[in-house]
Amino acid sequence: MRLDWLELRVPPLALTVGAAIVMAVVSAAFGRTTSVSPEVATPMGIAAALAGLILACRGVIEFRSAQTTVDPLHPEQSAQLVTTGVYRWTRNPMYLGFVAALAGLAIALQSVAGLAIAGLAAVYLQRFQIHPEERVLQRRFGDAFNVYLGQVRRWL
Repeated sequence: MRLDWLELRVPPLALTVGAAIVMAVVSAAFGRTTSVSPEVATPMGIAAALAGLILACRGVIEFRSAQTTVDPLHPEQSAQLVTTGVYRWTRNPMYLGFVAALAGLAIALQSVAGLAIAGLAAVYLQRFQIHPEERVLQRRFGDAFNVYLGQVRRWL
């Protein structure tokens, strides 16, 4: 079964919000599914979620500073290749931030299913968002993008 039709279709922010809602519903239905104390899990999860959101926002700020599109459904509109700021450490700080925020939420909710949902979101983003984006950026920026691929990891 070909799933190429899903490429660049679901805005990553919408995917993240949807996954967070599903996580909250699952957590409400099943309660805590770990033995970690809430006094430890809640602040750790909140810190991870906030760090993820800050990372995602830094990615947006870098794109805005470079005056290029932040529309993830239209990477062909990219005005330039951004390799500064957080893009020196990860090629996808926005997506990494979203997944970290989801993982943080799962930790705060003490939900093993939530961690699985965060993992599934990462898999979806890699297959249906990142890979298609990279194909477009390679065509658009050629050798400069190839050099960047060799210097900076996709996630971390």
